[in-house]
Amino acid sequence: MANLMTSFYTGVSGLHSAQASLNTTSHNLANAQTKGYVRQQVLLTDAFYVKSIGPSDNAMMTGKGTVIQQTRQIRNEFLDYQYRMQNGRLGFYDKNRETAIEIQDMLGELYGEQFQTAVSDLKGALASLASDPGNIVYKDQVVSIASEFVERAKVLQDELNNYQTSLDVEIKQEVDQINDIVYKIKNLNKNIQKYEAIGEPANDYRDQRNKLLDDLSKIIDFEVNEERDGTITIFAQGQFLLDTTNQYRLTTVAIGKYDKNGQEWPVDDPDNRDAGSMLLKVKWENGGDFFIKDQLTYDSSERTDIGTLRGLMVCRGGHAAKYTDNNVGDKPQLSDYANVADYQLASKDYLDKLEEYNNYVDPSIVMTLQVQIDTLVHGIVTMINDTLSPIRYATEDGTADKTKAIKYYDPVTDTETGPIVDAAGYAVRIFDFENAFVGDDKNDTAGTELFSRRGMERYTKAEPPKYYKGSDGNVYEVWIYNEEITEAPTKETVQESGTGVTYYTFQVNGKTVTRASVDKTQNAKKADKISDEELEIWKAQKENWSKSLYTIGQLTMNEEIVQDSSKIPTKYQKNSPQSGGYANESILQVVKNFENALGTLDPNSQTEFDVDHYYAGIIGNLATVSNVWNGIVENQELTVHSVDNERLDVMGVSSDEELSDLIKFQRCYDASSRYITVVDEMLEHLIERLGA
Repeated sequence: MANLMTSFYTGVSGLHSAQASLNTTSHNLANAQTKGYVRQQVLLTDAFYVKSIGPSDNAMMTGKGTVIQQTRQIRNEFLDYQYRMQNGRLGFYDKNRETAIEIQDMLGELYGEQFQTAVSDLKGALASLASDPGNIVYKDQVVSIASEFVERAKVLQDELNNYQTSLDVEIKQEVDQINDIVYKIKNLNKNIQKYEAIGEPANDYRDQRNKLLDDLSKIIDFEVNEERDGTITIFAQGQFLLDTTNQYRLTTVAIGKYDKNGQEWPVDDPDNRDAGSMLLKVKWENGGDFFIKDQLTYDSSERTDIGTLRGLMVCRGGHAAKYTDNNVGDKPQLSDYANVADYQLASKDYLDKLEEYNNYVDPSIVMTLQVQIDTLVHGIVTMINDTLSPIRYATEDGTADKTKAIKYYDPVTDTETGPIVDAAGYAVRIFDFENAFVGDDKNDTAGTELFSRRGMERYTKAEPPKYYKGSDGNVYEVWIYNEEITEAPTKETVQESGTGVTYYTFQVNGKTVTRASVDKTQNAKKADKISDEELEIWKAQKENWSKSLYTIGQLTMNEEIVQDSSKIPTKYQKNSPQSGGYANESILQVVKNFENALGTLDPNSQTEFDVDHYYAGIIGNLATVSNVWNGIVENQELTVHSVDNERLDVMGVSSDEELSDLIKFQRCYDASSRYITVVDEMLEHLIERLGA
């Protein structure tokens, strides 16, 4: 009798197990089309066994039914890891492709006309002027078309800069999305912990959490670790986004800011190369940059090519770039140097600058285009200006050798005084009166440039006037050229032997020099002590370096020529053997210079372009890059789909399989019911028949 009663419990356990399996299978079928749902499965195990003695005194084990061990999700952690990593890579490369396509569309038509048209029109206007340099109509035409060229360049730059700034909006949105996803995961952690602590399955909450992790994987790279209580922690870029109890939020701040004088200063990093940029960077709310590496370079082996957020940062770059961001120059050749030591120093400087460009400019498609277009405009502007307003070193041989500097001449006393150098004794460049042209205006104005820098004159004229004697024996006034400072002056203080030593860098004759605040420094720079005159040069360059550049942002038409186009220098000056004549050949040479090599698109390229084809090279290179990104994205999509299909094979719901299981578990339920019925009949027989 007792054994029969116990058998009831065995049958009931079968009913419970079959019912749970039926419920889970029905749940799977109901969510077959639910995105992120993972197939569930009931795991059953033996309840326990009872040892008893058989009819022949043999020991035997009697089972007491089955119990539900757990209702589990059918997942593969390895496939989850692979999917999220490849999904993040897809997001990174897709952002680069998207950026390339959008910029390509933007540059394809600029208010109905390509920028190349402005370049061609300017060349054509100069060609017309070369055919008749005294024709005021052609001069007016040059002014008009040159003005249009400047405006078109500015519009193009504004388009790129505005697009670059617009990427900040996406960056801000993605940072907000990261915070929101992590917050939701934090709440799901609490629910999972609460239900699983009392033995209840929380698989639907786990599905929601895993779906959020999949979404997060598209944005950033991270690692997940599951704790014993069912909660997870999220680790990204060397810190926790979410630990067992706390969420660590991200925010965005401007990379740099401007002081009241308009100079660029870092927010909190003295070595910030993007100081002054108002573009956004991602930081932790509790302090510190989110991305460990500030370089724009990416490498799959270092997992720096994962996530749309990283992709946006790379596409956008760190600041609005100009031609000076590519100051690598030509690769040094040993034959150009007097000794090997100088060649090695020059080679090291070249490689350092190349590395700088490749790390902080080249990966960004926006910055690369900004540099290339500014390089084109700068090349055209300086080429024309240097013809109309020629410059030369104030030395006997026209080099930067200060020992050969020509001297100031006093026409009153007919004597020569000190050399024409700057306050620190460095050679300077001056307006080349001997080879300059003059305008058709009544004053025969000499050396008027066509394009000007906003806020900076082309020359500084000494007051009172100073003079020099030219090679032709004539006396000319000294106008010192205000050089372009292509590298921002810097100041860095380091500790040496317990003493703070400040190193100043500034430019002399187009080269960067370093000076120290103390004498005989032991630092690897081994810089000489800065003189008072050099310190003044550093201060002046620090204040005015950004104004000194013929960049698109600084470019403007020379107001003198706009108001009176006859001042365009096309006529030989009075001391010339060709005095009174027009410089047809020289103006024509400017036109021919459009066919001269302007340079490569970037320092890693070998192909040089002339002015006529430089813009076409920019667009062609952009199209090539766009096609490369497109191919990478297509291949990455195949990889993601392949891994996702493997995941779905494991965790996805198959309606046919679930229907088959439904029939199987229904039969199990029926079998348990029949078993209970048989036991019931046996008990009835014992009670009603034998009991009587």
